[in-house]
Amino acid sequence: MRGLFIALQLVCLALWILCCYAVDGNMALATRPLSISLFHSLNRVGAPVVSPNQKLALFITSYYSQDSNKSAAYLSCMDIATGGIVQLTENRPGTSLSNPIWFDDKTFGFLRHGELYKQELRPGSAATVVFNPPITITSLMYRANSGLISFMASVYPNSTLEESAALKRVEGTKSDSAQVYDNLWARHWNEWMTLEKPNLFVAPLNISETVWRVGPEVNLNAALPRCPDVLTRWHIDDYTISPSGSSVAFLARPPMQNMTWSTNVNVYLVSTTGASKPHLITQHTHGQASGPVFSSDGRRLAWLQMETPGYESDANRIYIHTIATRETISIAHDWDLSPHSLVWSKDDKMLYTIT
Repeated sequence: MRGLFIALQLVCLALWILCCYAVDGNMALATRPLSISLFHSLNRVGAPVVSPNQKLALFITSYYSQDSNKSAAYLSCMDIATGGIVQLTENRPGTSLSNPIWFDDKTFGFLRHGELYKQELRPGSAATVVFNPPITITSLMYRANSGLISFMASVYPNSTLEESAALKRVEGTKSDSAQVYDNLWARHWNEWMTLEKPNLFVAPLNISETVWRVGPEVNLNAALPRCPDVLTRWHIDDYTISPSGSSVAFLARPPMQNMTWSTNVNVYLVSTTGASKPHLITQHTHGQASGPVFSSDGRRLAWLQMETPGYESDANRIYIHTIATRETISIAHDWDLSPHSLVWSKDDKMLYTIT
């Protein structure tokens, strides 16, 4: 319940800031109509990231500056007990960051320009680079008990991060951008499908008093069945890592010739060692899965599941998988509401959801 209370508290904080603050942070309540320029100048507060001791929360504030025609994003920390907020990174148009994480109760990290930074939680501390990967990484997580970082990166078929960076440089020297498609997933919204596809990686983070180093990465979905068409191969959508850091559950779109017409998104379980093949746990459902979350003891995995193939507006149902027995059940199946996210209670006896 404490985690849910913290989340709701910070959502209220975000709405309050959005309504009351302009870019300069002055607490002047609106006395004029909401114009499009005023709307764009308002701060936007991101989701909170609670510290391991549950006393602090990191959050990103972003805004757009019409004067400079640039966006900005900076990181702040809130004391959950008092509500006090301290800005941690610079606030300047043109600067940006994403994906705040905690390394411990006194050290946090974030991504900026494709690099992983760390910074001490004390006034005047400077951010230093921990990991400078050759290509952009996203969806970063860290588990202190396993010493692993996990992240997603779009890579070429059967390529490492370094190999993909080299291939991308070669692509940049071509005199044309022609691409032949013989499948029906040539474009997704405003993005053309390319040879690069999102893959899931883990890597050891070696921490010492003087130097932090990231070891060789392991591609956790490399052992999925080979696909003859590289343009329609496996597409990783999202993932979550177990509390112990020993396993990962990820969402994957299986490759098929007509992926445009399919809503099928599966859930797979795999060890973070990369020594075993990913195990499919949604073999009996063919709709879209989303939002996987491990119980706090790591013994069960819950997720949301649409059950009607090809129906993007289907209701979400709650599924729970027991990892040791490989048994999957659906709960509250006849519920007339469609949940959008799941959170386990601290004792793993209840699930909280937002509808």
